[in-house]
Amino acid sequence: MALSRREWLLGTAALVPAFGRQREVNPFEPHFLEILNGYLAACRNTSPSYAVCDFPHGTILPGSVAVSGKTYDSVSRMMPALSAWWASGRRHPDLTQVLVDTFRHAFDPQNPDYWGPSPADHQHQKQVESSLVAWSIFLLGDKFLGRLNSRDRANIQAWLASCTQVPVRHNNWAWFTAVNQASRLALSSRWNEFQPDVKWMEEDVRFLDTLAKGDGWYSDSTAEPVYDYYNFWVFASHFLYWNRIAGERYPHWRERFTVRLRQFLESTPYFFGANGSHVLFGRSLIYRWAVVTPLVLAYLQKLWPYSPGLLRTIVEKNINYLWDIGAFDQADGKLLETFTPEGSKFLKETYVDNGHPYWGMQAYALLLIPRDDPFWTATPEPLPVERGDFTRRFDPLGMMLTGNRQSGQVRWLESHNVNRSIHYRDKYSKFVYLSHFPFNLSAEENSFVPDNAVVIRNRATGQCAYRERVLRGEFDGSAITTTWTTKLANTEFEIASRIEVQGDFELREHRVTAHGPLDDMEIVEGSAPLGGEYTTALPLLRADSFAVGAWSADKADRLDVLKTDGQNVTKRRAGVITLTRAIDNTQTMLSHVFYASPLAASASDIERNVRQMLHV
Repeated sequence: MALSRREWLLGTAALVPAFGRQREVNPFEPHFLEILNGYLAACRNTSPSYAVCDFPHGTILPGSVAVSGKTYDSVSRMMPALSAWWASGRRHPDLTQVLVDTFRHAFDPQNPDYWGPSPADHQHQKQVESSLVAWSIFLLGDKFLGRLNSRDRANIQAWLASCTQVPVRHNNWAWFTAVNQASRLALSSRWNEFQPDVKWMEEDVRFLDTLAKGDGWYSDSTAEPVYDYYNFWVFASHFLYWNRIAGERYPHWRERFTVRLRQFLESTPYFFGANGSHVLFGRSLIYRWAVVTPLVLAYLQKLWPYSPGLLRTIVEKNINYLWDIGAFDQADGKLLETFTPEGSKFLKETYVDNGHPYWGMQAYALLLIPRDDPFWTATPEPLPVERGDFTRRFDPLGMMLTGNRQSGQVRWLESHNVNRSIHYRDKYSKFVYLSHFPFNLSAEENSFVPDNAVVIRNRATGQCAYRERVLRGEFDGSAITTTWTTKLANTEFEIASRIEVQGDFELREHRVTAHGPLDDMEIVEGSAPLGGEYTTALPLLRADSFAVGAWSADKADRLDVLKTDGQNVTKRRAGVITLTRAIDNTQTMLSHVFYASPLAASASDIERNVRQMLHV
């Protein structure tokens, strides 16, 4: 029976009287129930099997559909949250039967909505989803498995086994099959239908160990340094799945990965701005609050190095921030495939369909936290950026975080990252990413996206060149320097870019060496983008209390305002201040100051800081 949203909320509150009553409201349940209500409605409208789910106006991709042509990863990605709800003992009028139907029909070759086996000759999306299926069935446990018959359990085993035919041991994907095998290993002691390949799992874990690079971080590539969000929502989260399932059997591996996890967790609170946002950077940003998944899982495994109150603050602020800027489409009852209703279409990767945003539902492992745990009643504690200014260096990674207590803003700088793919260029190659000023991006050839970046442009043709290769990254005290190369037409450029952060100001100095003809060549550098309706009074753009600005040590540099509508991650309209200089020498030095603050200072205070940084 379909229930209205109000009935869901009221009914659930009555069914779970102990949950959240010691504080005014459990802040996580209403959002979860809205998502759940939309999911179940979409399932009912798609198929009675509950094995597939096509959300209204959602993208359907060939690699993520069942035999029926309907989407399966929209179901697999809800499984961890649904299983956490059920395993925690929370009651619900429909959910038990929905879960039984899902696990019975999704893996039944006789059902029209059978997901189909993973191919035997190449890696496939089903391998990713198999980790969520495996974790969920482990979490549901014997009590749930007893509701399925032997044939149902054998079908689940067969499908999971089909996802471990092709090893994928060159990036984070190895965790997916490791969790798959670990779950079958654990279940096999009680249910003889499940049969793991232990050697496979051990090889996965052994490979993943080789990707460790320092400070608890992993590179998502064997060929080059790639330090991004996958450290949160695979390398950390899926280790914690594996650890919960199989860690006690492998104390050596458990210890090696746990030591790194503790290092990683020690820095995680510093990535969150005072508004609750995690600094946006890299690919798969529509996973949204998936970044809090390993924090919650670590807390459940007593590995969280901070207080319950700080975890509560991070999780609550982050989910609320993302919800408030439009993560959930109320009209269609779904999480958006773009970051917000106004967000750029370019944010969405080619592999994203209507199920992918639900990767973030793994964060609802928080439902597994016992109801009498201090997490639910702890007094919220301030985030690191709310307690004081900070600079945190990650020396092995060439990475740095800075926080400004006054404005509540966090900056994330990386000296090694680069991605030449047009789909990922802007997600990896900015000098700095900011918690309060989401970046611009494009996936069009010769597009002009200069925010927080240097672009070489041909004035006559409009052709642009961005960072193509990083030669080295290094620290200079509190500054970070990236030496990188690019090429435009027949001219090669080597650029050493030094970024020094002082509060909400950045001094950027670039030494440009050109090899080749310089006719019509110019260099353009941009400020952070200011989203929304802004006013212009160069060298500043303002919107409410937000402001961005740009100043040059050389009066010959041209100052302009660039409208970048349709490019920003969160806003339909955005503006960037650009500084432009013609390149007429083989050696060119640039010294610019950029400002971006959600709590703009007075014009006189800003000008004084700029003069000090430019030494004028």
